[in-house]
Amino acid sequence: MKTVMVIMVFALVLMSGMTVLAHEEGEESGTEMKMDMKNMDMKMMKQHRTMAVIAEHWTETQEALKERDWKEAGEDVAEIVEAAEELKEFKPHRNADRVLDFMKIQAVFAKRLTDLDKAIESKDAAAADKLAGSVQKSCNQCHAMFR
Repeated sequence: MKTVMVIMVFALVLMSGMTVLAHEEGEESGTEMKMDMKNMDMKMMKQHRTMAVIAEHWTETQEALKERDWKEAGEDVAEIVEAAEELKEFKPHRNADRVLDFMKIQAVFAKRLTDLDKAIESKDAAAADKLAGSVQKSCNQCHAMFR
C-alpha cells in the first residue's frame, strides 16, 4: 500500500512539474487556446457570412442578366465587389499553406467582376454573358482548390 502511495505522489509531482515546464517554454494555457479558438470561430463565421452574401447576389446577378435587368445586375455586382474585398482576409479551409495561390485567384475574381460591371454599365449583353461565365469559373476554381 505504501508503495502505491509513493508512486501516486511521485506521479503527481512529476505531472505538476511538467505543467510548469510547459508554461515556461511558452506553451499556451487552456484559456489562451480557448480565446484563439473563439477568434478563429468568429473569423470562420465571417468567412461563411461573406460567402453567403456573394452566393446570394451572384444568383440574383445571373437572374438579372437573363432578364436584361441592367440596374438590378449592376447593384448585385456592386455588392459582390464589396464582399470580395473581404476575401483578402480569408484563411482557406483546405490548402491553407497555398495563400499566394488563393490571393491570385481572388485578384482574378475581382478583375473579372470589375469587367462584368463595366459590361453591365454599357448594357453589352454578349460581353456580360461571357464575363459572367468567367466569374463563375473563378468561383469554381477557388472552391475546387480551397473549399
